[in-house]
Amino acid sequence: MAVVGFTPVTFLVHHQFNLLYQFWIHTSLIKNLGPLEWVLNTPSHHRAHHGRNPLYIDINYGGVFIIWDRLFGTFQVEDPAEPAYYGLVGKLQSHNALYVQIVRLKEIWRRIGTHTNLPDKISAALKGPRWRPGLPFFGLLQRHIPLRDKEKNPEVMYNPSIPVWMMVYATLHFSAVLPYFFAMLARYEHEGSWTVTQVAITFAHVGLSLSFVGSVLDKRWWIPAAETLRCGALSALFTSLPGFSAGEQDPMLVHAMLALFVASMCFWPIYALSQAKRKVT
Repeated sequence: MAVVGFTPVTFLVHHQFNLLYQFWIHTSLIKNLGPLEWVLNTPSHHRAHHGRNPLYIDINYGGVFIIWDRLFGTFQVEDPAEPAYYGLVGKLQSHNALYVQIVRLKEIWRRIGTHTNLPDKISAALKGPRWRPGLPFFGLLQRHIPLRDKEKNPEVMYNPSIPVWMMVYATLHFSAVLPYFFAMLARYEHEGSWTVTQVAITFAHVGLSLSFVGSVLDKRWWIPAAETLRCGALSALFTSLPGFSAGEQDPMLVHAMLALFVASMCFWPIYALSQAKRKVT
């Protein structure tokens, strides 16, 4: 859009209107809106969009208007006999924010590697997740799954057993990430933008922190070492991070966050040693 002349402000304003519109269509209370179903993206169309049933894969992309899907062949009406099963195709067994972003790219790369000629490799990258040579664009010859097959193989939600203290730890450290993001927004709103370096540091810090905190909930073996290093680095570089130099934040917030990072840095080596002793005994 920028190439054809739309300014960032124009894009952002329309993007926000698009998101505001989509707020009300995420519901199962509204069933059918009659003639509006032909033109607008409605709750019925959007329920189908979020379904992981083969019938509803790769359909109803429109944000506000459903006419685009009708024009480009990606429209599918919600079938009362086939209620949408929400979620992803395939299991996503992680709370790691970075892993969640790249796992599908990893799967696409694996699919590309299974083909030997260039046209099939391109098709594997661009076509539906179940595409194979000789199949349609989406790779689905049979879009309906009999109810008996669904009942035989119910989807098991990823929900590892997590101690209460880990939940508290993850909640505290997730909360400790937010002030950095809010500091960046406040700078944009009141004093002008940060430098590219400052924004990159903030996003790297926020991304890695969310990734590590999510992996705490996954109980990954490498978390004690990773969290010791992360919390140690944050303790040492606390006042050097963008938005947290002297006087920029409330002193009580600064002291609370610093105490959290120092305490966590000390906690994980002790936890790792106790776990190692337990395995030996």
